[in-house]
Amino acid sequence: MEICILGATGLVGTELLGLIARAWPGATLHLFASRARKISVAGAPFVVRAASDLEGGDAPRGDLAFVALDDHHSAHYCPRLLELGYRVVDKSNTYRLDPHVPLVVAGVNHSEVREGTRLVANPNCTTIPLTLALAPIHRRWGIASVQVSTYQAISGAGAATLDTFLEGSKTGYDRADRLGSNFDPSGYAGNVVPHAGNTDDSGFSSEELKLVRESRKILAADDLSISAQCCRVPVAVGHYEQVWLTTKRPTSLENLETLLEDGARSPWVKLWRGASGEGLSSLATTQHRDHALAGRMRPQLDDTTGTQYCMTVAADNLRLGAATNAVRVAASWFPAVDPSLAATPS
Repeated sequence: MEICILGATGLVGTELLGLIARAWPGATLHLFASRARKISVAGAPFVVRAASDLEGGDAPRGDLAFVALDDHHSAHYCPRLLELGYRVVDKSNTYRLDPHVPLVVAGVNHSEVREGTRLVANPNCTTIPLTLALAPIHRRWGIASVQVSTYQAISGAGAATLDTFLEGSKTGYDRADRLGSNFDPSGYAGNVVPHAGNTDDSGFSSEELKLVRESRKILAADDLSISAQCCRVPVAVGHYEQVWLTTKRPTSLENLETLLEDGARSPWVKLWRGASGEGLSSLATTQHRDHALAGRMRPQLDDTTGTQYCMTVAADNLRLGAATNAVRVAASWFPAVDPSLAATPS
């Protein structure tokens, strides 16, 4: 196989390097980023070319490309990669709501990746774990409404922002101050802030609208009532989501937990039984990097219908929320050697 990673030096791009070695060992890699450089990942050296080299007549052709760029650059380079013969999985927001491009979560709707499909959109890092947890419930009892509150790690904003956060945390916590007055109130270190990027006239941010619109498309539920509030929390890796849902048909807590711990019916989900949620944390996601962690399931206090429940969903945003899902999507075209990177568990 000839595999291209465009955006190979970013947080998701470097995660892809390790996953590709597991999925398709021996593949030839063509790595590109904003400029040419040499990098080392897990002790292994890699040569990265400038993305502009893809414009030339000697650009490498290949089988599979992963694009981990911003919207503007994805829109520019994805068509070029298709011209070069690649099947493309794009991480950006560019194609997610395009009706002609499948938006795919492996284990939920990967059947949309067919032999003739050439371009697939990889969903947002909060949408992937949420829909993995919701899809089995939706298939079994239907979901009438969902409200989600997200607590998102800093790494979702990129490597430079993560490094600034880590340095700011080191400095801020260096001197004891119980009020946290060492920290910048508008910064990420030692702080919780609204995920307010690109808030539009509706009052909702682009991050909130992605979760709403992408979930409807993936679940094929245009009528799903869903709302979201998103914030950033001072955590390096691991997105955390609190979910309130109403099913269309009554069920029970035991039925819900049994469903979500069934790997055949709930692929790539790990369930924490019990209402306390002990052990279900942001940092736990870095120990189970390729799964959605679900738990703290309980009926809502005032529910008498058997349809209203609360739950927690968490995931490593760099892996399950980005790189792992992209590889599993691509495994629908090119079967992965590692069964943990297949579209669904074997």
